[in-house]
Amino acid sequence: MENINRVSSEIIEIETSIKLIEYLKRNSTIDDGMYNFCINKLMKKQELEKSKIDDDYINNINNYKILT
Repeated sequence: MENINRVSSEIIEIETSIKLIEYLKRNSTIDDGMYNFCINKLMKKQELEKSKIDDDYINNINNYKILT
């Protein structure tokens, strides 16, 4: 069987949020303190999501649906 790399939708949403915060920082919309606070919260959330990943999590298709 072919090994497929899957990334959960929650991790994708977190990474998108990180990119948005970086964009706001570059455009001087937020200051360093707010940037650091937001990035630290998002990184902790991302690590938590990555720690949840096991075979059952990978095989559950609901973890890959992005709500729009």
